[in-house]
Amino acid sequence: MIVGLDVGSDKIKCVVIKKTPNQRYGIVAVGETPSRGVKHGMVVDIAAASQAISQAISQAQSKANIVINDVTISIPAIQISMLHLHGSVNVARNDKRITEDDVINAFRQAISTAKLPPNQEVVDIVPEEFVIDGFGQVPNPLDMVGVILEVNAQAFVGPKTIIENLKTAVKQAQLNVSELILSPISESGLILSESEQNEGSIIVDLGASQTTASIVQGHQLQFIANIQQGGAYITSDIRVVLDQQNQISINFDQAEQIKRDFGYADPLKLNSTRVIELNRAGTGQVQNVPVTYLSQIIGARLEEISSELYAHLNQLQSMAVPRKMILTGGGAALAGIDDLFNKRFNKDVLVFVPQEIGLRHPSFVNALSVANYVANQSMTDWLAKRTLNLALVSPSANFVDTNSGVKNQKARNPNRGKKADKKPSFLDKIKEYYSQMFE
Repeated sequence: MIVGLDVGSDKIKCVVIKKTPNQRYGIVAVGETPSRGVKHGMVVDIAAASQAISQAISQAQSKANIVINDVTISIPAIQISMLHLHGSVNVARNDKRITEDDVINAFRQAISTAKLPPNQEVVDIVPEEFVIDGFGQVPNPLDMVGVILEVNAQAFVGPKTIIENLKTAVKQAQLNVSELILSPISESGLILSESEQNEGSIIVDLGASQTTASIVQGHQLQFIANIQQGGAYITSDIRVVLDQQNQISINFDQAEQIKRDFGYADPLKLNSTRVIELNRAGTGQVQNVPVTYLSQIIGARLEEISSELYAHLNQLQSMAVPRKMILTGGGAALAGIDDLFNKRFNKDVLVFVPQEIGLRHPSFVNALSVANYVANQSMTDWLAKRTLNLALVSPSANFVDTNSGVKNQKARNPNRGKKADKKPSFLDKIKEYYSQMFE
């Protein structure tokens, strides 16, 4: 089983999938609970966050009658910068056959070249290519013969505190951290087709308290921008405006329900005479609030978010901004948001919604995408993460008996990571040798 965990500011979500050798997976269980101890995607109260994580995991365990010990965590793209690193090592074996240790040593040498301040660390790393004795464009060097092994890799650098507090909260929930994956990396693998990853696409993840934009081009993550505004800000605007301007007192949860039931992103395109009946505070009188008025409140905040995003994209000088924009995250469920972003950015805008039963809402993308990433990652991807102590379980462990009786569904991008570098015999050695190292 593979468990993807999304520790969000609004909800904690976990998605449990089972993987089979034919590159398909099936949804086993889903857990979801209100978030606590998390603000702007960062854990600020470890005890509270740990309790919320435990509740989401327990919910999934109860639904499927399973025990969950290991989880793969989505890392929020907060204050992330990108580096291109190069590492070079001599192949250790006398016969010069390249082993997993050689690959790890090459990654370590590459990481050692990054001069980072004490409060920063490499939070994720993705191999771009390997070079053996000067011959490049090698995707997987394992078992090949050479004297010098080089690696070119893309590293993602972020604040240590964000990662460590997240890991601590998960561990206090009595869970092992199998892997940590930067959310734009995992999302691109789930959302984008091979051609979309190659030709270029913008992914906009509209979360509760932040919005993250990333650009994938040439099968690589090229750009990340994080905006500290999201769907929860829209909900708060609705509550405050109705209270201050209309003397209608509602709590945050009620405002959220109104947004979901009646909200529309673009007030200029909403042609409706529909009204919402709400009680005025202290009078018992019912006041009719036009849905067009509600849309104006929503549109004002979305204008701020889109303007800030536009400014980030407009600063790009070294690359062409792709035509395709894909919206996801809980905020992407708002009616009319694709038309609003289409008009604002003059792009081909789509909303991505997972099609798996029980997950048909864009807010589940993060949790599902990290599970999907693990289900399809190559051995070299995994070795890169092991270099950072971000991976415990070998990719071979994610294959299960096809006679398990689990109904499997096709992944969004089933061809991703189909490489012949899975090594089933590697799992027992790793579990025994590294189990204590990462506790």
